[in-house]
Amino acid sequence: MRILVLVKQVPDITSDRGLGAEGTLVRESSQAVLNELDEGAIESALRAADALGAAGTPAEVTALTMGPAGAVAAVKKALQVGAGAAVHVSDDSLAGSDAVVTARVLAAAARHLEEANGEPFALVVAGMSALDGLGSVVPALLAAELGRPIISCATSLEVTPETVTATRETPTGSERLRAPLPAVVSVSDTIAALRVPNFTTMMAARKAGVTTLTAADVGLAAHEVGAAGSPTRITAHAPRPPRPPAQVLDGAGALVDALAERGLLEVGA
Repeated sequence: MRILVLVKQVPDITSDRGLGAEGTLVRESSQAVLNELDEGAIESALRAADALGAAGTPAEVTALTMGPAGAVAAVKKALQVGAGAAVHVSDDSLAGSDAVVTARVLAAAARHLEEANGEPFALVVAGMSALDGLGSVVPALLAAELGRPIISCATSLEVTPETVTATRETPTGSERLRAPLPAVVSVSDTIAALRVPNFTTMMAARKAGVTTLTAADVGLAAHEVGAAGSPTRITAHAPRPPRPPAQVLDGAGALVDALAERGLLEVGA
């Protein structure tokens, strides 16, 4: 069985970040790190492969990312903890891609890899969001592109050769959902902590190569990707206004008055 895990290199949320003239994130000015929410996705994919292997169904995890040259570090991290293969979609034409185009490219890459290997990915695992955009829509858009069911925001996973079963938390309790394979699952930030690399996986990662693909390699033309292929447009953007200075309030009465002035407190007649 083949499992695909999606990972992304994002700016460190503690570093300086900003938007360029076209309203896109300036990634070069920020320290890049593996998207924290993807760590649980990698671990979930590896645990699923381990469980399947122990039950007699060999499984391998492939890590896939899309982004500029530096984004390759994300899939290399997956290799270091046990992924068997890594793929990086990198092309200058991808710059400015929104969530819709990102899902389009990732789906095209997944189909390309499936055709090349003659076997579909039984399961695609992704983090529920990327910290550079927090849109939380790419996994669902990817599932739509692939025509496969999706379970979102899973807090636990059980995978068999035929199905994936997941639990997720809602405001009213827990849900337990099951989908036939092949399927897509996005996982919550609490599902699992990423394992520590061991000597064996570190050495395997050093020997493993990363496959680099362009948009053309996965069957996409220039007008289908990047800003040209994006249905959304940024019409204006501005820096976040500075935070006002802190106000020190003396006593409960002053606190009540301040909240009421800001419309944050309903005062009875």
